Amino acid sequence: MMFCEYCGDVNGEETGVDHDERDCPWHDTDNGAVTIDADQLADTLKATADGVPALRAAIGLLVVHSLWIKRLAERPGLLLIDYSGSAPEPYGVDWVKVVEALDAKELPASGGELRVLALAASLAHPAARIPLGDAVSGLDTANLDLVLAAIAEANGRPRMR
Repeated sequence: MMFCEYCGDVNGEETGVDHDERDCPWHDTDNGAVTIDADQLADTLKATADGVPALRAAIGLLVVHSLWIKRLAERPGLLLIDYSGSAPEPYGVDWVKVVEALDAKELPASGGELRVLALAASLAHPAARIPLGDAVSGLDTANLDLVLAAIAEANGRPRMR
């Protein structure tokens, strides 16, 4: 059995490619140019989204889903990064690039994982226009619950726990 520590794929079930961590499409995608801590990224994104309900809901969805924050930290090209200081500091998600990567099918993930990211992008940025019916129809119960909570939060309702 093959297991990838970077994407959690087992025998190609998620990405459709049987690989181990050396061949993972999420491994070393930026050639080490920028290293971003996933936990710090989550904290930064939550802080910068505070006060904007739809953006807060999108970031909250990615955080509670738990997969996408780690993967975004590994793909700094999908983030907004301030390079003016001594070290690069991410401060947001480049939603336009995320939508482009989704449209180009450049992000290896399961269908449900891609739908969660697309729904988060749709909440966060007007460039991400996805048919809601198509996006939610393939979600499992756990991801559907996360998405419904995010939609409620984007509408100004408190996040359900």
